[in-house]
Amino acid sequence: MWISVPGGLEVTLTRSLPLSTWEAGILRPYGNALRDLHGIPDAVARNAADEVVLRAIAVQLGDMQAAIVEAAIRFLLRAAVSTYEGQPIHLNVLVDLALPPAPGVIADLAELQRHDWYALLGSGLETGVLVNGAGEVVRLVDVGSFELQAGESPDRLLSHAFRPIGEWTRQSGTRLALSITRGRELLVHQGGELRYVYRSGRWRGLPLDVAVRKGWSAGAGIGRPVKRAVLASLIDGSLGHHGACLGIVVRGQKTGFMGSAVLQQSDLWPDNVRAGLFGSDRFQLLSRRQRLELLSMDGATVLDHTGRILAAGAIVAVPGGSSGGGRLAATRALAAFGAAFKVSQDGPIALFGRDSEGNVELKMALA
Repeated sequence: MWISVPGGLEVTLTRSLPLSTWEAGILRPYGNALRDLHGIPDAVARNAADEVVLRAIAVQLGDMQAAIVEAAIRFLLRAAVSTYEGQPIHLNVLVDLALPPAPGVIADLAELQRHDWYALLGSGLETGVLVNGAGEVVRLVDVGSFELQAGESPDRLLSHAFRPIGEWTRQSGTRLALSITRGRELLVHQGGELRYVYRSGRWRGLPLDVAVRKGWSAGAGIGRPVKRAVLASLIDGSLGHHGACLGIVVRGQKTGFMGSAVLQQSDLWPDNVRAGLFGSDRFQLLSRRQRLELLSMDGATVLDHTGRILAAGAIVAVPGGSSGGGRLAATRALAAFGAAFKVSQDGPIALFGRDSEGNVELKMALA
């Protein structure tokens, strides 16, 4: 992928995962935002990288109403570094670009922010400040608790805690939801999907549907329902800042895994005392909350390629002299039997897996 900018320069963009059709929609607005820097001194342009990404995201999400989306993002970025009575602010802004201009209660979000009580509105997991297509603040909305319909999977690829907010956006392509989490991160939902996370000073895309389709390990045989259950739960762990290590033993590797000394025998299910507490030994059949508590235990969770839980809260034996910290070393040790995810305490998710020759390599990085 490349973008042409003034002066005959071309910017090449590379990624290990292919771009989905939706993700590719960022390229043109990103190129246009780069062109806006033409003629600006290099020192200034280097410091404007975040501005380029922010404007590109606003255009991708809002098209001709990008200014409304950009104003909402800037409103939340300011709120994220503010406090109310000494406590961090966490709130939601619901934008419906199809709502026509009308005499709003408040002219725009900037005016709302002049009132110190703004931090209390839309601060629940099911409430948000509604903004129309003209940027006017219309009212406070309660989106209601979310209930799964019969036969519906719980594993939509967004945070379980913010699912009511995310589901609100699924009802119309003109709806966006922007949220500040308790960890002062900014989430962007559109079309019922978690599209972007702003954390640690950087915008991060979430190519989760692409990650489901990608091979996680040579000869893995991991079905999509198991993949979606794993990814959905890792998102919960990432946004909850729990940290986690999850391994998947692929077809053809289970005998070797069970015969190895990588885990203590006492940690293996079904003999481990924890096995009887969850009601099922299939990871994908547990609720999202149960899975998060499973992943939050010290140690690793290990599944086979069908989603059957082989161990949880397990201490992983790692080779002496392993670099990069204990969780990374444990992840790589488990990946030798298929695939393994490391969720860092500060949120990023990394997948390691076997290549065609049985070597462990980094397959992808998310969030």
